[in-house]
Amino acid sequence: MMDGDSWPQVRLVDGETQREGRVEVYANGAWGTVCDDSWDLDDAEVVCASLGYGGAKDALSKAVFGQGTGNIWLDNVLCVGTETSIFDCGNNGIGVHNCRHSEDAGVRCSIDVRLVDGETQREGRVEVYVNGAWGTVCDDSWDLNDAEVVCTSMGYEGAEDALSNAAFGQGTGNIWLDDVACTGTETRIFDCGNNGIGVNTCGHSEDAGVRCNIEVRVVDGETPREGRVEVYANGAWGTVCDDSWDLDDAEVVCTSLGYGGAKDALRNAAFGQGTGNIWLDDVSCTGTETSIFDCDNNGIGVNDCSHDQDVGIRCTDVRLVDGVTLREGRVEVYANGAWGTVCDDSWDLNDAEVVCTSLGYGGAKDALRNAAFGQGTGNIWLDDMSCTGTETSIFDCGNNGIGVNDCSHYQDAGVRCIDGVRLVDGETPREGRVEVYANGAWGTVCDDYWDLNDAEVVCRGLGYGGTENALTNAAFGQGTGDILLDDVSCTGTETSIFDCGNRGIGVHNCGHSEDAGVRCSIEVRLIDGETPREGRVEIYANGAWGTVCDDFWDLNDAEVVCTSLGYRGAENALSEAAFGQGTGDIWLDDVSCTGTETSIVDCGISGIGVHNCRHSEDAGARCSVEVRLVDGETPREGRVEVYLNGAWGTVCDDFWGLDDAEVVCTSLGYRGAENALSEAAFGQGTGDIWLDDVSCTGTETSIVDCGISGIGVHNCGHSEDAGVRCSVEGNDQTV
Repeated sequence: MMDGDSWPQVRLVDGETQREGRVEVYANGAWGTVCDDSWDLDDAEVVCASLGYGGAKDALSKAVFGQGTGNIWLDNVLCVGTETSIFDCGNNGIGVHNCRHSEDAGVRCSIDVRLVDGETQREGRVEVYVNGAWGTVCDDSWDLNDAEVVCTSMGYEGAEDALSNAAFGQGTGNIWLDDVACTGTETRIFDCGNNGIGVNTCGHSEDAGVRCNIEVRVVDGETPREGRVEVYANGAWGTVCDDSWDLDDAEVVCTSLGYGGAKDALRNAAFGQGTGNIWLDDVSCTGTETSIFDCDNNGIGVNDCSHDQDVGIRCTDVRLVDGVTLREGRVEVYANGAWGTVCDDSWDLNDAEVVCTSLGYGGAKDALRNAAFGQGTGNIWLDDMSCTGTETSIFDCGNNGIGVNDCSHYQDAGVRCIDGVRLVDGETPREGRVEVYANGAWGTVCDDYWDLNDAEVVCRGLGYGGTENALTNAAFGQGTGDILLDDVSCTGTETSIFDCGNRGIGVHNCGHSEDAGVRCSIEVRLIDGETPREGRVEIYANGAWGTVCDDFWDLNDAEVVCTSLGYRGAENALSEAAFGQGTGDIWLDDVSCTGTETSIVDCGISGIGVHNCRHSEDAGARCSVEVRLVDGETPREGRVEVYLNGAWGTVCDDFWGLDDAEVVCTSLGYRGAENALSEAAFGQGTGDIWLDDVSCTGTETSIVDCGISGIGVHNCGHSEDAGVRCSVEGNDQTV
């Protein structure tokens, strides 16, 4: 059954343009894929038409656009092609399938706009496809916003010019659109305001035209600022050969894409080999050109290369200035052709995280204010930054707008980044394959001699309290690229893994099957509550436990604390030292969680140790514990299961009595308990046995508030799983 709060939806994912991609549909509250069994052009036609395109060009199978994740919602889709939604087509039923994600279906929708009679592919008279025929667009009200939509919908970077008066010659046939009014953000020209299809007061002497921006892109990098360089010529994307490729050439590409400049010019298909044509070879730029096509080269398509010589670049639009080390300093960004600073209004660790990760560091250690690294000069480009911490560029974060600020340079923001260490492919941010940044690229660490001391340095360097495990044999999957460290030998007290003994950068005798991993320790606890599920919130940072200030403390923040501790959620967020005042450091202030983060340190904060509080403001939380009844004949009876440490588990029947059953039943909203059952009366459960020796008075609000041996502490088997039969609810006599 589909989510009753959401209408059926469809989207295209991971295509090179918005008109193509893996088909994903929304059902039961989540996006999922469609299996390619019986997938054909009629099915693709329905998807494309429902997205507003003229029709389908291709129906693709076998995960052509990459494998999706999560649920496969539809299988054996059978459309006639006239349905308004893919859900109206025949199918097995939501979630019913016999497929894998290697069978994810895709589509390529038909193009409904083209440029005609220009001197290059990126310019010409605008023609659109309607009612089975191509026609023109009238130039009444035609402007750069309209041209922008045309260009971006065709895969160009944007528009240079919007031309009128049949600048590229008069077309023939129908004039399909007139008085087009785009904002510039639409995905198709048909999404813009207009008089209606075919409604116009024009002649072909008024046919509209566009000139799109230079056709260059970077592909297959880890961020939008790096990757293999590809250029658009003769109607197709192709690569550039690395003969004579240098930093001046990379500079032109980076600046033409709007970045501050080039950090690296890479050769030998550093970002993987491309396909198709090699359009440029022997490129020779001075670095001042506005387009790579303005540089000397052999001519379009003239080369003596293969794709193992494809060039790459790494661009930059942010830098750190006046720090003692390369990983700290005043933050400066490039905009409108000049470097400028960032104001520290609202500046926090999320903002610093984006700066640091975009520069290739493992993350942010500190977000600094008040021109901690000295005052900059010139423009203050950004103010009131609002990053979530996941953006790839600081310009992707919320802000007032380029150059809009109410600041002075004594408010210039700064950061201190974590050395280039990161964790990859773990289930949570605190675990994963260890990767380090050196020689301009991320690489792995060999597990020769890898132990808990080495893992300790990695975890503490990333800001965690310590380490749970040091893992070997590619426990989190094999990495790619270089193996940068081997025979790492830490004492556990170093501040960076690079300070530990090792063979030297890139020196090893390993394969990726030996990639090292870590699992860092959880850095939060509840103290001085009456039960384990409540108390003053304390986190571990910089080698010591400290408290959290209650400024802006709310249920979302408490939710993150509780779920990270394995509880189902939060009942209350408490302030004003409700569980007593802590001692020592106050590590966090102005915590701002959405409630979905896996750790409180992933939320917006002022910075580790940055606060304006006293311990009289220590924050607290009371966590909720879920309980359910399973395998009974009615909803009011069954095996008792509780949710702890992120999983459902059972309760042992040692000392299980009616007072214990009473607490379970009343916490579920029933009037009370009829029976307390033992010896797996409702069948044996699976997984963990979370509680044993339960001793309730019958007045507790949750079973975990009763006397217990401890979470997960027991001497039982599932043949001893406890059960209850609850009495009928007072407000529902039909139960």
